[in-house]
Amino acid sequence: MRILLIHGRSQGGKDKDLLKRTWVETLDAGLQAAGAALPQDVAFDFPYYGDKLDELTAAADLPTPDEVVAKGPGQNRKFELFMQQALDEIYTDSDLTEAEVEAQMDPDGPREKGPQNWRWVQAIARAIDKRFTGQASWTIEKFLRDVYLYVNIPRVTKEVNAIVEELLTDEPTVVVGHSLGTVVGYKVIADNLLRMHLCKYVTVGSPLGMRAISAKLGVPKNLAAQGWYNAYDRRDIVALNPLDDTHFPADPAIVNNDSVRNQTDNRHGIIGYLNDANVARIIAEAAKQCAE
Repeated sequence: MRILLIHGRSQGGKDKDLLKRTWVETLDAGLQAAGAALPQDVAFDFPYYGDKLDELTAAADLPTPDEVVAKGPGQNRKFELFMQQALDEIYTDSDLTEAEVEAQMDPDGPREKGPQNWRWVQAIARAIDKRFTGQASWTIEKFLRDVYLYVNIPRVTKEVNAIVEELLTDEPTVVVGHSLGTVVGYKVIADNLLRMHLCKYVTVGSPLGMRAISAKLGVPKNLAAQGWYNAYDRRDIVALNPLDDTHFPADPAIVNNDSVRNQTDNRHGIIGYLNDANVARIIAEAAKQCAE
């Protein structure tokens, strides 16, 4: 049997073999914590699309919230609407306060609250980064930009999916996705279910609970024979909402685990998910059932 590992964004320029080794070694730490083990004959697949996504993102040249404020809206209306909706949803569904957002607004500009005021949208993005993201190289704007491109631009979807699809087989498979990789995994599974022997889908740090994202994917479906298990840290701003009847109403229902305590700076890193004993145990149990 096989375990297919699908990484998230911000992996461009990295050594794909080192990334794969990090995932596997971190999962091994989680298995040790759980007192669990994988089948002897398990094989890991790690499709690497980091460089391709960076190439496609650079070619898209989408405006940042700062650029929309400086130059005015209308540079890319579809993307701007997505950013307004997504950032307002994060503000509404998280515990980010009005005071935190106001503190990031230009004191000399309009102070009107609401997603129609781009200074307010810009301030939400800044407030999220200040409170949640933990590292200068990772911003909510960059994350949402890459997700937007993947779910809205057919060329991006096709080229990223092609890299993952190259490693699909008809062997029993557990798919593990992280961050944007959970969206990629969902699309790849939906498009290739008849050529896969999918046992279980495990997602960690998934943004699929955001309506601005899930609305682009059609009616939610749970396509895994052994079900779908979703784990997240409630402090992870990317995994804003559980994949439940309210935010991602799939049938049969997805199992959600919100007890993860991710140790990475932004509570979102893969290391802080795969070393979780409960997550690792679920992967091991699914792999054993898959191998039988």
